[in-house]
Amino acid sequence: MFETPPRYRSYLLMLWEERSHDPNQPVAWRFTLEDPRTRQRRGFATLEALFAALKEEMANERTRGPDPPARPEG
Repeated sequence: MFETPPRYRSYLLMLWEERSHDPNQPVAWRFTLEDPRTRQRRGFATLEALFAALKEEMANERTRGPDPPARPEG
């Protein structure tokens, strides 16, 4: 079987639309991911950039060491 338990990640995903003052410009969606363990936030200007970051993180999971401890509440 496996030597270590499976890992998981959870994030708070926020998305919102940014509108230009010019009504002829398309709406742009923006994204942030916040890690609730570390409270680290990362922002993304496109959905593609968000997906690329998630794919990279999943690819790097195999080489990463143990998870860092959660930050204390307060």
